[in-house]
Amino acid sequence: MHVDLVESLRCPRGHADGWLVATADVVSDRRIVRGTLGCPTCGAEWPVVEGEVALDAAAPADHVGAATPTAGLDAARLPTAGEEALRADALRAAALLDLRDSRGAVALLGESARLADALVELTGVLVLAVNAPAGVAFAHTRLRVSDALPLGVGTLRGAHVDAAHGAEDWLASAVRAVEQGGRIVAPTSAMLPGDLRELARDDAEWVAEVRVAASGLVPLRRGGDPMAR
Repeated sequence: MHVDLVESLRCPRGHADGWLVATADVVSDRRIVRGTLGCPTCGAEWPVVEGEVALDAAAPADHVGAATPTAGLDAARLPTAGEEALRADALRAAALLDLRDSRGAVALLGESARLADALVELTGVLVLAVNAPAGVAFAHTRLRVSDALPLGVGTLRGAHVDAAHGAEDWLASAVRAVEQGGRIVAPTSAMLPGDLRELARDDAEWVAEVRVAASGLVPLRRGGDPMAR
């Protein structure tokens, strides 16, 4: 879990919006490899195991199996034979999401998470891989959730959604998490939410822009990097 993405996460237990806090036991290249995420409001905690966290309402910190990693941080990438196709798909995704620079973070949901490494290589953005398929090794942040994105308002630059995450609740949480003017890409089988303005569509997917900025928390920052202490 990349430390710069921790402030985007929110407690999934349904109380007033608030940041989570992270305790790191093992850190590598600004990634929390092992540690704990906690909610100051309700006291819930979730383990970070090999860079992945299962952030669900019923996941206690002492249940390490709830955060079973899909692959270790140093695991091999997908087979070389598919890398060119992945790179081409990642280039398309970067264009649809308008990733012309490395600012901010994007979420890749389900099968879309297969593009994570290639997208990072192409654009340099931070990537949150949500419910990634087995065999996908990704180092920024891997997140397991069951029914919606536990993210703050406007904390993402964009989101790429696969068919398994195209239901109304998933898309509603994606719209909430993406900043005004940011883009969401989803399969054509998914219904376009009302807060989006459709930009383009083909037989496979549509791309739309978030029209309305929701109200969210205002971040307060202290000087220095706490992970460097």
